[in-house]
Amino acid sequence: MAVPVRIPLFIEFGGKRVLVLGGGYTATKRAEKFLAAGSFVTVIAMEVSSDLMKLRSNGNMDILMGDLRLLDVDFIMHGFDLVVYAVPDEELRIRIKRAASRNRILFNDATDSIGTEVVVPFDGDYMGVRIAVTTEGKSGVAARAVRDYLIDILSSSPDMGNFISVWYMVKEKIKSSVDSPGKRMRIYMRLRDDESFKSLARSGNVEDAMRYVEEVIRNG
Repeated sequence: MAVPVRIPLFIEFGGKRVLVLGGGYTATKRAEKFLAAGSFVTVIAMEVSSDLMKLRSNGNMDILMGDLRLLDVDFIMHGFDLVVYAVPDEELRIRIKRAASRNRILFNDATDSIGTEVVVPFDGDYMGVRIAVTTEGKSGVAARAVRDYLIDILSSSPDMGNFISVWYMVKEKIKSSVDSPGKRMRIYMRLRDDESFKSLARSGNVEDAMRYVEEVIRNG
């Protein structure tokens, strides 16, 4: 089966309702991730890990003990925005996936990297730059290693840190000084390709970099 073409997106999940089916390690990690994002999480499983039980203290999580094979899958999905499937049962997986499709609910299949609709990547942050890495199921260990490698490289590169900080200030300066969105974009693109500006930004010379930007704005 060919790997589906998936679009990488960062989606605000605060206040969203997430149904986690399963109570093992993967289900625990998924529940932890969505709770940290401010989601309301409901877990249904025959057994749950001790770590998953501890997460209930968050206040935004319910745990229901039950045999998923005996439940009305359409009924249990009602009102949720995402269902996470983390149970080693192929027949049940197919039922849950079809029910998610019928009910127009996003489906994250932790047991089938090809069949999943939503991929949960390994993510990190460097100075507000979000990094998300996935191998589409080939190897989670490899994806995690690549994420850590990228963050290590960025962290050991002071000039990139300077560059990022200056660009944050540049964007605010241009937004506050230029009304036309089209003109703002032209200035962004000019500075993006301007070697003199990039050199100033990487050096950490903020005052000279911002004076350079002001001159570019004045000249249109």
